Amino acid sequence: MRSALQTFLLTLVAATAITPLTNADGTTLVNRGTAVSTIVVATECSEQTRRAAEELQTYLGRMSGARIEIQTEDKPVAGAAIYVGDARAISDAGIQVPSGFTHQMNEEGYVITTIPGGILLAGNEDGPYHGTLYAVYDLLARLGCRWYFPGMYGEVIPKRETIAIEPINVTERPDFRFRNIWYSGWMPVNDEQSRQFAVWRERNRMNSLTGLSLPGDGSITRLAPAEKYFESNPNIFAVNEKGERVKDMLCLSEPESVTIAVKTITEEFRTNPDLWTFGFAPPDGHPRCHCPRCTAAEPGFTGKGFGEPSLSDTWFLFANAVAREVYKEFPDRWLWTNGYANRVRPPEGVGPLSPNLGIQSAMIDSCTLHQIDDPHCWQRQVYKTVLDRWTRDLGCVFIYDYDPGKSLENLPYPNLHTLSNDMRYYKDRGVWGFWTEGNNNWMVTHLNYYVRSKLMWDIEADVKALVRDYCENFYGDAAHPIEQYIWTLERAVEDTHVHTTWGRLIPWHVVLPPSTMQALDSLIARAIGRTKEADDVTRTHVRVLELTHNHTRAFLTMEECAAGGDFAGAVANADKMKSIRDEAATIDPALLPHTPDWCKDHRGTLEWFRETYQALADQCGGAKGDLVAMFPSQWEFKTDPREMGTLEQWYTPGNGGEWDSISDTVYSDVQGYQDDVGWPAATRAWYRGAVDVPASAVDKPLRLTIGGVYSAGIWIWLNGMMIDHRTRQDSGTPFDIDVTAHVRPGETNRIAILASTIPADRMPRGGLHRRVFLWSPK
Repeated sequence: MRSALQTFLLTLVAATAITPLTNADGTTLVNRGTAVSTIVVATECSEQTRRAAEELQTYLGRMSGARIEIQTEDKPVAGAAIYVGDARAISDAGIQVPSGFTHQMNEEGYVITTIPGGILLAGNEDGPYHGTLYAVYDLLARLGCRWYFPGMYGEVIPKRETIAIEPINVTERPDFRFRNIWYSGWMPVNDEQSRQFAVWRERNRMNSLTGLSLPGDGSITRLAPAEKYFESNPNIFAVNEKGERVKDMLCLSEPESVTIAVKTITEEFRTNPDLWTFGFAPPDGHPRCHCPRCTAAEPGFTGKGFGEPSLSDTWFLFANAVAREVYKEFPDRWLWTNGYANRVRPPEGVGPLSPNLGIQSAMIDSCTLHQIDDPHCWQRQVYKTVLDRWTRDLGCVFIYDYDPGKSLENLPYPNLHTLSNDMRYYKDRGVWGFWTEGNNNWMVTHLNYYVRSKLMWDIEADVKALVRDYCENFYGDAAHPIEQYIWTLERAVEDTHVHTTWGRLIPWHVVLPPSTMQALDSLIARAIGRTKEADDVTRTHVRVLELTHNHTRAFLTMEECAAGGDFAGAVANADKMKSIRDEAATIDPALLPHTPDWCKDHRGTLEWFRETYQALADQCGGAKGDLVAMFPSQWEFKTDPREMGTLEQWYTPGNGGEWDSISDTVYSDVQGYQDDVGWPAATRAWYRGAVDVPASAVDKPLRLTIGGVYSAGIWIWLNGMMIDHRTRQDSGTPFDIDVTAHVRPGETNRIAILASTIPADRMPRGGLHRRVFLWSPK
């Protein structure tokens, strides 16, 4: 965000037209490959200033080939002076540099200004701030340097024999106080990649405000460490469902829990006077205390992904009581907790919240594909309502979000359409910033993190201009089709009627239908065609995007094969995706990484898809069995909102009146069974199908495989007889049952399936989503 001071653009001046100058016309730093300036730091400068000066020296050298010397201010300066950090020239010029670090955490910023004899680059270095580094990186960005991705792959450093700066006078302050993305462990990351990412964040003016106490999962144990209190004060610890005291959660209705928590926090603040925050939160999941008093205090609110039941009232009653007591002694310190899992919604029976209580709002159960004010997405509308209330009632709200906000199959996650819209809303609501859970898979997130960094600093940043700048710098003559490619993907996701959240299976063939993929195929082909005269670096950049596109295409073909019952073909395309990742890794292992070993079995990874389809292929003519009959993919379908189907025997042909037709390859919601905001049409639905079983199946063992079903309960009838029911079945995993006694070989066999759909939350809800077939074990 720029100050009201007039900003003059910097110019890279043609090498043959400039002589060294430091006057009203500007400042020349390098002239025709020769340094005509000196980087100047204070005699006893900070480590940050020294590093900033070295970064400036390095990148100006890479641009021009000239080495600009670094010296202290007590020595004579040769040529124009580039003052970095808290040099004496700043006070001599009367320049006001942002400074300080208080509990408001809004002091961050820096100045860039030309003065007679040179230019000043300095910023707030107090506490966790990196203002001087940001000033240097801002200057380099104005000179054309770009860091789109971490490491050498993501850099664009222009070559200039002469570098000159026109007059400039700016004070920069960020629009958001917290601007952090951190690597989770869902994709591989090593120490060097973590280091590169930390440097990349600095170069794009992001921060992590090290030294703050955050409300991480399980940090409630800091309030009353079990090793100190569990034996002497067991009454303060939560009771589990078995009636046992547990060490990782407190009893929220026990008054002594508040007393001990207050004692812990106040002692911490007395011991560490520079600590502005104390964070605490329950463990991950849906933790509760099951003692009679806590259970009775829960109002029983459920639904919409808020946890079952919501813990918000009991949790925030506890947190607020602690905060009020701490506020009496430390009114300028924050107590931070999180609004996550079963604590997403604001409480209804707590009353005014203490002014020192802040929240990290982490609504994992909110659609990640649509804008926060999308009129056709109820999940985003709910989150907006929740956030409106939090920002109304609390003085500090920051957001914990997910990017990529989807599953782990490593397909692109286009998020620019939401970022460009939602960031402004967050700013208007007074949100302090973002603690984003990211992944080390840069062609999945692509430009998301780069654009995030720009919008978090300056909400007025032009996203379309940023994308164009990237395409022109990174892809040369292929820029135009790639720019179109990026926005075609964005529009497809923005316009989809699919709703999903982090970690869920996504019907990508619905999000990216054939018409969209054909357009993307054409744009990639055009981009490749424009690289014939390109340098090796540009061709590599285009090749990486081509690999990413081919990876997406292979995934969609894998799903197309599975939808057609060709599970072996699905496996072959999963293997193709693995080969594509192998090639991408030869360029940079962070582009399209393989899944780390610890989560390869997690729903939605490539390895999970391959294993799932291999198991189905093994049943259909592979190692485990032979296919007997594949049920047609189109089924009769009827919702049952009044739950009359079983009484009226809808499993019998001809019963139930009129039926629709639906595919078993994708859940019903996205086949038209949701309203105009994405709310599911019914809580129960029936499927009816039929298949001819060959006479050759006589005397063979027979099994029925259900490829996948979203349900809170499923009942199966075969030839008029209920043969199976189950209330807990993993939504993504196939299951099979023995039907030898119920199949009639040589006849048409009829099946009916009743699915009781999952209550509206982060999960897809509508029944069958993978093929159904009969097979005979070997």
